[in-house]
Amino acid sequence: MLKRLFKDKKFIFIFTFIVESILYYFFEHLPIGGEYIVPDVGVAPVFGMMFGPVGGFGQALASLVWELYDGMDPIASLIDFAIMFAISIAAYKLWYATFTKRTINTPKFDSSYNVFKFLIITLFISVIYWALIHISLEAYSPMWTVYPLSTIINRTSYALNMFSFTLIFGLAFISIFNILGLPMKVPEGWFNIIDIENKYLLIIFIVLMAYLIPVQIFSIDNDITDNIFFALTIIMVILFCLNKFRAKIEARIVKYSAIEKIILFFLIVLSIILFILFDEITLISFVFATNFEGHRLELMNLTIGSALMILFCILHIHYVEKTMTNPIYDLISSVNNYTDNKKFNSSEKFNIDFEKYLKNNDDMSRLVESFISLNKNIRNNLDNLKRTTAEKEKIETEFKIASNIQAGMIKTDFDEFSNGRPFEIYGLMEPAKEVGGDFYDYFNIDEENIAFVIGDVNGKGVPATLFMVKTMQLIENHSKFDSTSEKLFENVNNLSCIRNDEGLSVSSWFGKLNLNSGKLSFVNAGHYPPLIRQNNKDFEYLKVQPDVVLGMEENVPYNEYEINLTPGDIIFLYTDGLTEANDNYEGFYGENRLQKTINAHKDEKLEKIIANIKDDLYQFCNYNQFDDITMLIIKYNGCESNE
Repeated sequence: MLKRLFKDKKFIFIFTFIVESILYYFFEHLPIGGEYIVPDVGVAPVFGMMFGPVGGFGQALASLVWELYDGMDPIASLIDFAIMFAISIAAYKLWYATFTKRTINTPKFDSSYNVFKFLIITLFISVIYWALIHISLEAYSPMWTVYPLSTIINRTSYALNMFSFTLIFGLAFISIFNILGLPMKVPEGWFNIIDIENKYLLIIFIVLMAYLIPVQIFSIDNDITDNIFFALTIIMVILFCLNKFRAKIEARIVKYSAIEKIILFFLIVLSIILFILFDEITLISFVFATNFEGHRLELMNLTIGSALMILFCILHIHYVEKTMTNPIYDLISSVNNYTDNKKFNSSEKFNIDFEKYLKNNDDMSRLVESFISLNKNIRNNLDNLKRTTAEKEKIETEFKIASNIQAGMIKTDFDEFSNGRPFEIYGLMEPAKEVGGDFYDYFNIDEENIAFVIGDVNGKGVPATLFMVKTMQLIENHSKFDSTSEKLFENVNNLSCIRNDEGLSVSSWFGKLNLNSGKLSFVNAGHYPPLIRQNNKDFEYLKVQPDVVLGMEENVPYNEYEINLTPGDIIFLYTDGLTEANDNYEGFYGENRLQKTINAHKDEKLEKIIANIKDDLYQFCNYNQFDDITMLIIKYNGCESNE
């Protein structure tokens, strides 16, 4: 809720107007402070830094309303309104346009650098404020109704007020907003009609300070030099407020970290101590007791106390940064590099010098030492990972080559093979991995006979593929010399057992079809029974007692079976990747579902039958393939094809 409110300019104006009204009433109308103590002026630069022009306008307008209410001279009140608004704008520009060596953030006391920056800006603003008051009093005498301390030496009191209470209110408001994560005004643009490098304005400021310090110390009063000083001051303020932002503003709002809260706690404790001992700081009173009023002494004590507080703060923050903040931020930066994709492969991502944090034998040193040890282990693991990745990529490349070789060996020239002949054939093979052990093949034995075979190696990867290639070649080569299918498989089995150190084996179904007579002789070496459709009926399983798989044992006998196919008969071969597909819920795809699916599409073309079976299978197992899937289907057309 508060975050949304402080993004609204109207709410910021109301907030700053109310705060200034409360402070004005509290310190001007109640017997608090005194003639020399004017705390509310300190919120002008603070609201300017925090909220920009809208915050400065709200504070200045509230001050104008109260001054008019108190019966002060209207023109003098308007001049004071302009002074307060100019001070807030100057503070706003100073924070975002100077000290731009590091990343520019919204006001925040999270480092000695930012605290020092805030101190210098406050000092600069106080001098500007003193100069503007002096100019206004010299130019328009009724200004004494707003600034009753109108003598030259007493005007310094207003600068001391600005310095002291800007530090105090800045510490309070800026810290509270950062702790609560409330937004502050980030420059979005500026009405730029002047473009001067800030270093030239800084030179003017140094010259003015060189004049101001001796004048105040030795009470020098020279109208000519004074007029030059004040003229330069006005020119510098106007130029700076209208000058463009030369630095790229990338301000961001970040909540205080745990370490920053420790720093803030120290500042608050120091402020409380300063408040409690306020009346006890009497050193200045003893020195100047005969020359200054009591309230003026209190203001000077307050100014010195505020300055000492901020200096102690800088020293404390510097110590915390050196011993806690910097080591932790370096650790965080190193850890973040592990997740940064752009830096992940960078050789410099871990090259932060942590050795400098090991000089002290404290908890932070031990933490850094542990991180260094962890970093070394991670480096070693990354090196091992690189080597493993390189080896994996090499293996994947080899798998891809093997997959291409396997794909090249599995035939797909179905129409060319059956062109002008009394049969049709179609097949599909999809390995579960890059390469697998399933295969199908078809080839001519002689002018009257063709052979077709399907097989499944009991393994995966390259070894299974090599064994598959070996088996395919043995079957095709021996089919041309062995008179019967059983003799063919006996020879192939014996040769498969030779040098089979991996213990691989192949389940296979082999068929030899005479294209003239339709006689089909076949051997089943431990393979699943095919589905056959005869006489335009449904598909049924062609079950016979399977023999031993190839490559298991030498000198094993095999049995040959024969059936006669008539025109239109179809035989469908498959591997276990089809019937044993699993969806983890309903069990296996199974022979019954396969038979039901193929019969639902029995009158379609061969390619369409396989496509429908494949679609039904993938729907069943939610498109998760766990094993190689191979199918081969043949339709014998007989005399009908010859007519």
